[in-house]
Amino acid sequence: MAKKSILLIDDDPIFREAISAVLESEYEIRCAENGTEGLRKVDEARPDLILLDVMMDHLSEGFDVARQLRSDEEKKTIPIIMLTGVDEFYNVRMEVDESWVPCDRYLEKPVAPEILLEQVRDVLA
Repeated sequence: MAKKSILLIDDDPIFREAISAVLESEYEIRCAENGTEGLRKVDEARPDLILLDVMMDHLSEGFDVARQLRSDEEKKTIPIIMLTGVDEFYNVRMEVDESWVPCDRYLEKPVAPEILLEQVRDVLA
């Protein structure tokens, strides 16, 4: 049985490596270092799940990518888990809200490996 695929979009190479190490035993992991590359990779091969950072080349890049995916008829059903340190950066608490944070789950960095695996398994179940 083929592994489900996850596209990890994050500008931090150390974070991408760590997350890949946590997930690669159960999932096929592809990575992108910014939103533009991530959107291109979604077009190349539709993932089963997207793990998406918020702050990359600009502060709201992840939100912009998520909104773009949600506005595309062919891509709007791809589950998105946002991973970000924006809560700590701005000292605000983000919540899932399709109009502002268009995603299925929202996890704060740093995320414990067991929590990430649990959330990924739950979203892909």
